[in-house]
Amino acid sequence: MTAGAVYVVLSHRDWPQVRRLAGAILRSSPSARVVVVHDDRQEAFPATAGDDRIEIRTHGLATDWGSWELVEATLDAFAHARRAYDPRLVVLISGQDYPARPLGEWEAEALAAPSWIGRAQPLRYTPRWGRRRGDGDDRLTRYAYRWFRSPASRWGMRPPVRLAAAWRWVRSAIALRLEPLVSARVVARGRGVHYGVRRLRSPFTAEQPCWFGDQWVAVRREELDRLLDVDLAPGSRLRRVYRRSIIPDESALVTPLSWIAPPAALPRVSHHRWDDDADRVLTWTLDDLDAIVASGSPFCRKVEAGVSDTLMDALDERTAPAG
Repeated sequence: MTAGAVYVVLSHRDWPQVRRLAGAILRSSPSARVVVVHDDRQEAFPATAGDDRIEIRTHGLATDWGSWELVEATLDAFAHARRAYDPRLVVLISGQDYPARPLGEWEAEALAAPSWIGRAQPLRYTPRWGRRRGDGDDRLTRYAYRWFRSPASRWGMRPPVRLAAAWRWVRSAIALRLEPLVSARVVARGRGVHYGVRRLRSPFTAEQPCWFGDQWVAVRREELDRLLDVDLAPGSRLRRVYRRSIIPDESALVTPLSWIAPPAALPRVSHHRWDDDADRVLTWTLDDLDAIVASGSPFCRKVEAGVSDTLMDALDERTAPAG
């Protein structure tokens, strides 16, 4: 079976909303296929969706926020999409996305673009000894260090409040003073405290730096083949590096893609609005329709049933194919 575009949807809850998303994609791009890649620990999804263009795959991985398993589930879904549908374009989105423009029109733009679609920037950081942070963007340490979960976070242990506060201070002081060698980070929405040791041999160089960007991307067939067969193939060095990193989904795909070429100068795959104080993506409503349309992105994130119903109704009218 051959499909022009396959939309890979990462989900962990809310089947009615995911089903609505899949239906909206197929109304806007009837020849596409949708592969729902589901973590069923919180909610079981049905085995089928009543439409043979929608496939539901429960992967059995613990895809906690910021985990390697998120990348592994994505790569497995990409490999399945290539094998089952032979697509020209593969698009990665979440179950909280929704189409924001006619997808057939956008697919043509994506296929004609000079490169993959997404957002990415190179990370550069030089750590310091002592009490001062290094120079540059310290998110590079997420990927340049080899990370291990603390025994307490792995086993779900919670020390007494006073001891925990004291240890946090000691941990931060040690990590700051010894950052060129070791570091510590808390993946607050994920698996808790991690300790990192700087890699003696980094895969990142001045010519091929580490890149940071959106998890949500669109790749053409040649880029998909390079990801699956070379850069992130099973056993590859880059795959081993990201397996021992933290929050790899914000770098693992965009780094090898950017080594081929930076992303095309097109709107990002999913338009979102970030709340720095709350450390989360804000939910769109009908009041945001003009901003979403003006973004030019094919999807918006995030939407929620109830809060975003009238917005999704309005987007359904806008994203239907012409004629």
